[in-house]
Amino acid sequence: MAMRKQLAVGSIWTAGVRAGVSLMGLANTVILARLLVPEDFGLVAVAAVIFAIIGAFTGLSLATALIQHRDPQREHYDTAWTIEVLRGACVAAILASIGFSFRFFGDPRLEFIMYAFSLTAIISALRNPRIIDFQRRLSFHQELLIQLAEKLASLTAAVTIAVIYQSFWAIVAGWLASQAISVLLSYILIPYLPRLSLRHWRGLFSFSSWVALGSGIREVNWRADQLMVSAVLGPAALGQYEVGGRLSALPVRESVAPLVHVLFPAFAKLQDDKERLRNAYLRAQRILALVAFPVGIGFSLVAAPLVEFALGPKWAMAGLVIQVLSTLFAIQAIATPFAPMAMGLGRTRLIFIRDVVNLIVRYPILVIGFFANGLVGLLAARCVSTVFIIWQDLFLARRLTGATFRQQIFSSWRVFAASVFMTGIVLGLQLMGINAPTVADIAILVLSGGLSYLAATVALWVYAGKPDGPEREIIEMARSFRPQSNQA
Repeated sequence: MAMRKQLAVGSIWTAGVRAGVSLMGLANTVILARLLVPEDFGLVAVAAVIFAIIGAFTGLSLATALIQHRDPQREHYDTAWTIEVLRGACVAAILASIGFSFRFFGDPRLEFIMYAFSLTAIISALRNPRIIDFQRRLSFHQELLIQLAEKLASLTAAVTIAVIYQSFWAIVAGWLASQAISVLLSYILIPYLPRLSLRHWRGLFSFSSWVALGSGIREVNWRADQLMVSAVLGPAALGQYEVGGRLSALPVRESVAPLVHVLFPAFAKLQDDKERLRNAYLRAQRILALVAFPVGIGFSLVAAPLVEFALGPKWAMAGLVIQVLSTLFAIQAIATPFAPMAMGLGRTRLIFIRDVVNLIVRYPILVIGFFANGLVGLLAARCVSTVFIIWQDLFLARRLTGATFRQQIFSSWRVFAASVFMTGIVLGLQLMGINAPTVADIAILVLSGGLSYLAATVALWVYAGKPDGPEREIIEMARSFRPQSNQA
């Protein structure tokens, strides 16, 4: 099967299942937001941030190392599984110790939440190491079915507990259920009995050590601001910020996931051909921009009435968070292909250095903005820091592929123009009074935005002479599914 068709098949499988995952994730958040209060989300968010940071610094991304490895053997899988089990036990012990400290310092409710996350660390560490074989073969439907089952289990457990008890334990139960079903299905889909082994730990560490350090720095970079909000403004404000951030990331993340999911293994296969690598990078960048811009910017435009309609007036601040962050996530899509490309090339040390620089530059900006004007200042500071992050990723991508800044930015000029046109249409309708938190007004805004973006995109592409670009890429991807006898 040709690379293009493999990517198309993988993308379509990913799109279908991720659509289901996204809808269940959205339903989960909306239902829990209706049944719980912002403080409940803030409490669990504190524990989740601590768990994520510790897990990132200790997580060696051994699955990534196995994907990047040219010919992993059974001993490699067993070594990865053994290391992961040892890591899970260590993370669980650290989380339990932190939880115990909350009995005396901080909110006592966090003690038992941390104990629950300790159990989550142990469960997730038992996952079948051979599940990554699906990614190595660019065969994604089995792994995606696991994600679908995870989300279904999380939704069922969380909503059940929330309806009965209306407690923050509903969120925790969702975490535990998703990890348990993930581990169970990983062994059902690929029967495999791991053995304790550390035979190839040096080789896996040589690739993964930089990944772990980079992941840890990245988690601190992107999550520690939540601890800052909680410490200064309290768990209720953190709940608004966390839910707003989660919802703002959801549309862009899920819409681009079909392609992003296949980029790393695809780039790994092209690591010895720089010209094809550069073309693949630019192609992925253009398609991501084509999809992410209308989704992210469009969501930000309807965030205020949509949040009030779906979550209620108590989540008004979350609506502001969505308006700002959803736009930032959309624009950042032009730099999204850099990380999977660098991973595919084995340039994990470069990713680590990039993440350290991001932390050094970004955090002083966030601290200044937050203490100057609270959550509003923090959101403004994130706008400033995002500009630097995008610039840095484009600069590093130029080093690895030779693609110039002009190629990386201006090749998507039609996407920028179409997004501006869409924004003008939606804002014009809102100025006319179509901005109420009702199904009718929200539907008018969404349909008008989507149709205006589509019309502008097609018109600009035709006006430009139908050049190579994301529009043609989508057409060619569709043609790859036609029978060979029907292709020119």
